[in-house]
Amino acid sequence: MRNTVLTQIKRRRVQLGLKGTDMPLRVGLNRQQYGKIEKDGNPSLATLDKIAEGLDATLMLIPKELVRQVEQLLASGATDAGRAQLNYPLVQPPVLASGVGIKETIEDPWQDLDNH
Repeated sequence: MRNTVLTQIKRRRVQLGLKGTDMPLRVGLNRQQYGKIEKDGNPSLATLDKIAEGLDATLMLIPKELVRQVEQLLASGATDAGRAQLNYPLVQPPVLASGVGIKETIEDPWQDLDNH
């Protein structure tokens, strides 16, 4: 998993035409820190977020059943949602045994603020 992320970071950097020496300034790390991360590091989530920002990218969790579709989309070079459609299952909120949706049972914690 870690090697996959590190490979993607390097691939994206090269895709943008950036050198490894360009990245520390873009992400707010020193050269040694960044070099170690790209080589074999174990960056924190906060550091990964900084690197993603420096690469004009976003960190995402992709459900395993959709990984192949996302990889195909990326490989096709599609850059907007209108050019490709992923088959997402429509997720419905859970329903309690009484038939009432969970969202409906949670009270609004801010509802009384208007009354004071």
